[in-house]
Amino acid sequence: MKLNIITWNINFIHDNWLERLDHINKILEKETDKTDIIALQEATLPFNNKIKELHTFLKKTNVNYFDTSLLERNGLYKYILENCPKYNKYIFSAFEYLMNKLLWLCGYIFSYWGEYIKKLYFKHPYIFLSIGLCCIPIFLGMWYFIGLLTIVSNKIDTVVQSKYIGNRVIQYFDFKYNNKDIRCINIHFPPGDKEKDKIRRLNHIKEIVSFCNSKDNVIILGDFNDTRKSKMYKYLKKSGYKNAVYKAVGEELKTFPSNKPEKCIDFVMIKGDIKVKNASVFGSINASDHKGIKVTLDV
Repeated sequence: MKLNIITWNINFIHDNWLERLDHINKILEKETDKTDIIALQEATLPFNNKIKELHTFLKKTNVNYFDTSLLERNGLYKYILENCPKYNKYIFSAFEYLMNKLLWLCGYIFSYWGEYIKKLYFKHPYIFLSIGLCCIPIFLGMWYFIGLLTIVSNKIDTVVQSKYIGNRVIQYFDFKYNNKDIRCINIHFPPGDKEKDKIRRLNHIKEIVSFCNSKDNVIILGDFNDTRKSKMYKYLKKSGYKNAVYKAVGEELKTFPSNKPEKCIDFVMIKGDIKVKNASVFGSINASDHKGIKVTLDV
């Protein structure tokens, strides 16, 4: 039985976001009609209650969607519920209002100057930090933009949940498909070429593998921010996971950067009684700096 899945980092807010958003929505508008699971990274804004106004494809009635938020990234939500029972709805409304305004402000700033801000962050972190301290609301807003969004066909009966892995949030859900129990995980690992960054990603994947050890059939997909040569990837292979794209086409399909792909840092990794029918990449610089991956699995 076919299971069609997609993973795609859509590079939320940055780099001409206002122009790219239309391309992203047009692509995903078509894909939601024929895809069972869509795992997006860099897709949401915390506390924003207008996600359907951004991602118009979510208005379709044949899908359910689940996003991560600032509330899930720390204990704030639980704290407010427990300590402010009379006023929590007003507090949440205030956060939503502020975040909606912050979305507009940061959308404008990062859409036109996002690439320069990103270069400043990686090449001159101390200058970036100094500017960030002067613009704390924008700095904090940018920090929390990196949210996950999982879209599931309403043919699949499940609820997507969020969980901490180190200092990152993953989305995961269990479902039954063709009488097989499957766990699917949407991830976005931290970037960076330093050894400490590589070790962090390795530790993250170790924790995820441990989290899934009790499951026979697992799909881990998303932006791994590392290559097939990494210790993280090799650990996955040793743990019994297979690269779905490599199994389908016999080679690596490069995903980053989308204008001239040089490497593959986005993967669909599978374990268990799951076969691969075909795989491909899609997208262009007009939509995101990553190419997305489409995979058809046989479950």
